[in-house]
Amino acid sequence: MIAPRTTDPSQLGLFATSHASVWSSHKACRIPSLLKWTGSKRSQAYTIAKLIPDHSRYFEPFLGSGAVLYLTARPGAIAGDQYAPLIDFWTLVQQHPAEIVHRYKTEWKLLQEDFPNHYYRVRKRFNRSPNASDLCFLTRTCVNGIVRFNAKGEFNNSLHLSRRGMQPSRFASAVEAWSNAVQGVRFICNDYRETLDGAKDGDFVYLDPPYAGTKQRYACGIDLSTFFEVLKSLNDKNVRWALSFDGRRGEEDLTFAVPEELFSRHLFLPSGTSPVGKVLNAAGDPVQESLYLNY
Repeated sequence: MIAPRTTDPSQLGLFATSHASVWSSHKACRIPSLLKWTGSKRSQAYTIAKLIPDHSRYFEPFLGSGAVLYLTARPGAIAGDQYAPLIDFWTLVQQHPAEIVHRYKTEWKLLQEDFPNHYYRVRKRFNRSPNASDLCFLTRTCVNGIVRFNAKGEFNNSLHLSRRGMQPSRFASAVEAWSNAVQGVRFICNDYRETLDGAKDGDFVYLDPPYAGTKQRYACGIDLSTFFEVLKSLNDKNVRWALSFDGRRGEEDLTFAVPEELFSRHLFLPSGTSPVGKVLNAAGDPVQESLYLNY
């Protein structure tokens, strides 16, 4: 049965899975801030997770900072992204947490000793040879955690001069929590189409691609006609999905023409203020982000 379209998430309670099947008790707390990432769903993750129906396997093909994954991860889940340093980071967190903690602590200490010069040494090194630990350090110390790349694919955001990075002890605690949460998850570096190739009836997919109308930061943007074909193929296979894709910023309507035949519901979820807006003005604009569901 297809329910009527609604933009009110409170009306979807009957379609939400139970808390026990969305996240286990060790995850039922504030999501630890680990990897800073533009477009993070940390402020919306609990709302999104409560709307996820019972499913066999969880897929997330545009991983980013993984806030929704933190609440939904269980053995057999598949999390992917086409950006290799990002997947390498999550693999280290899962399999070698002490290593990523040690690397961060080392770079953090060097930054305190030579502030701000060490940040720019790390940025230059990363752009010569992209890697997981430098990516982590840069996202934790750049302006407002805005992950930004230039046309050459080089990280080009500046140091946040009023902050000197998360204290290593706090970072270590966040890594431990995340490492425990993602045990059994399969991390893969793939194009989203390849990541979703094995999705079948009974599976669930959460999609958070680069937003409509924006340019991809580190690779070519997705072709929307192809992307919508993938959503149609998921519908045809009876795979349920939720899509974060556009929204509103202040008085500006940034919604995109997602074909209506693809989804059943379109919600607007509050998401605080725009981090980019904070750079341009003190207050920033209030943001509401769309969530499309095919169930």
